[in-house]
Amino acid sequence: MSVRKLLDVHGTSVAARLAVASLCAAAPATAQSPQGIGMAEPPLTGSGVVVYEQQWAGTLVRALSLDEVLPEAAADADVFALLCADAAEMATDAGGRRVPARAAFQISREMTEGRAPGEPVRVVLDVPATALYQLSVDGRGKQRWTVDQRPVGHLDASPLGTAFGPRVVPLRAGPHELAGYMGREAEVSRVELAAFRPLCIAPAGGWRAGRPLSFGAQARTLVRALGLDRHLPAARTVVALEGERFSEATEWGGRTNRAAGEAPSGPRAEWAQAGAEPAEFTYRIRLAHPGVFSLEVRLREGSRQHWSIDGRYRARVDAPSGEGAFAWAHVMTTSLAAGDHVLRALVPPGSGIDQIRLVERRASDPDYLEVLAQMGFPTGATHALVTRSAVFEALSHPAFQELADGFLERVAGSAAEAPLVALDDDLPRLYTRPLFPVLPADL
Repeated sequence: MSVRKLLDVHGTSVAARLAVASLCAAAPATAQSPQGIGMAEPPLTGSGVVVYEQQWAGTLVRALSLDEVLPEAAADADVFALLCADAAEMATDAGGRRVPARAAFQISREMTEGRAPGEPVRVVLDVPATALYQLSVDGRGKQRWTVDQRPVGHLDASPLGTAFGPRVVPLRAGPHELAGYMGREAEVSRVELAAFRPLCIAPAGGWRAGRPLSFGAQARTLVRALGLDRHLPAARTVVALEGERFSEATEWGGRTNRAAGEAPSGPRAEWAQAGAEPAEFTYRIRLAHPGVFSLEVRLREGSRQHWSIDGRYRARVDAPSGEGAFAWAHVMTTSLAAGDHVLRALVPPGSGIDQIRLVERRASDPDYLEVLAQMGFPTGATHALVTRSAVFEALSHPAFQELADGFLERVAGSAAEAPLVALDDDLPRLYTRPLFPVLPADL
């Protein structure tokens, strides 16, 4: 949905109109005035009406175009899960431990059946819960995929033998049909839908129906929804690794000190590099305490790599284009628990990893409020309660309108792939505008 383009005749943004519908529909029961006894509750009016967390969650889901998969009377749990699958997947038991609350938000299928030349690959996957999912395929060649006839986008599995869909998709629990349109000599051996866990749009401690929304909680959810959490203040670098210090590597992974444009770091000028085939490198780290961390890596320019933390938080990273020198790239910013963690990187032939760092971010409610303030968003005191007028002001802000338009592509961390020529031209175009606007201060 393009919030910027769709304006009514009075100039009110669609985001604000969605907020009106959501806030009025989801408002909890309140005491009536004496004049209203025995009559329907008067409509919510005025800037003094306080917003509740489930109302704000529903408004965000609509403004980010995630609500198309929900029934008209969706349960709060499903709305919350669309915004944060990682929290929805876990629950706290009586002993205070985090334990699985539902089946893992992941389903895959090995593709063993043959197909006729030019015939699309079709498979039905039964996803276990409502959430945002990302498609991944193992195989080779250029492909175009849809889920329930909705475009996911073009991808090329050849460089790494696997590829992520360039667009995450909101899916309701139940069966969904995936269709892949193969380019010449393309093939697929496995398809998977996995919840997109790096993104968790939620207040501190998670969503709670019936709790009034504070400005601190609103700031956390807005910063995460807009992909601005990597701009939280840096507290310190908690992990700094040389790329060649991996604990494991697959067959084609190794160390090299061959000159490559700008010299890599370290006294021995070494780095990890894949040989003639893709290679996976494994690194093991330990965190003394939980927090919000940014994973940043120094890569060979012009390369695309796949990174994961504990196999749950996955992202693809495209190093800046260049002449083979090294450059820093942001992989993901997410919350991590204390203890041991495993980083894995899948690297294409000839590409390399020079350095890895994990930067801890200051992540209190005031820190999130400061990020919004720097962007020009209206803010309030951390514990002050958000009113309807404050919601309208936030959703009408130009930065929200720009970043909400293209949310599903932006959170996947990708630009549009090179299109597949002369394949299924009847499919609607997926990309009709730039995926990420240029904002001040490199946002």
